[in-house]
Amino acid sequence: MIEELEAHLHPQAQMKVIEAFQNETDVQFILTTHSPNLASKVKIDNLLMCDEKNIFPLRESKLSSNNYTYLERFLDVTKSNLFFAKGVILVEGWSEEILIPTIAKQIGYDLTKIEVSIVNVGSTAYLHFAKIFLRDDNNRINTRVSIVTDLDNRPDDNGIFDDDEKKKKEDKIKLQKEFENTNVEMFVAKEWTLEWCLYKSSSLSEFFKESVSEIHSKTKEFEKINDSFDNEKFEEKLCEKLKNRTLDKVAIANVLSNKIEKSNINHYDNDDYINYIIKAIKYVCGNK
Repeated sequence: MIEELEAHLHPQAQMKVIEAFQNETDVQFILTTHSPNLASKVKIDNLLMCDEKNIFPLRESKLSSNNYTYLERFLDVTKSNLFFAKGVILVEGWSEEILIPTIAKQIGYDLTKIEVSIVNVGSTAYLHFAKIFLRDDNNRINTRVSIVTDLDNRPDDNGIFDDDEKKKKEDKIKLQKEFENTNVEMFVAKEWTLEWCLYKSSSLSEFFKESVSEIHSKTKEFEKINDSFDNEKFEEKLCEKLKNRTLDKVAIANVLSNKIEKSNINHYDNDDYINYIIKAIKYVCGNK
């Protein structure tokens, strides 16, 4: 049995030791660690999560063979910190990862102090990670997990969400049912993407439009004229850039985060378009 290997070896040496251990077939090793660096290199089938007095082998979770294959390849150091957090927010991209801690602080939740990790899984890969916390024996891991996801329905050229696109919302709701009676909850955007919701937000729309204008300063439709935006042209261009994936989401999120920090917003109670993010933050911090 080896306790906290990371206390004695630098990271590259740790990697070599872990690989050597996992190639041994005649000796069983039990290794304890608080290191995401180490956890990212141990085979999923060999990982056991400790939760108070309970131990949860990952091989007894609801991970499918497809999940195992994906996680073995993509569970890097930044994502493996989910094994050590008191709460986890799984997000689809960098924009959410940048903005959620800022919004959380504005409403009184310091995610670092509360020991909540935001894990950026990219696209809809959250299903691979969420199933780590779902057990075949139906025992609960106490860690709360919020999944923050886009609705991914697109408006047509007239800005209308038709019936086929509405079906995507129904599909997301069905997916939510997979997590019933667990500590995993799914929070879905009201419409389309985070950026669309920010544009529609009653609290953050102006900050968002200003941020877009600053980053895409050469785009005529995003310019302010006489201290105001032409909302019709702005929305049309925003739709186009979101559909074509040419909106610089990360740069916009960074500028917007700074604007929110400097603002005096301390609640989003009546903001239907940001409400899903607020609920996700409150849930993972223990206030459902």
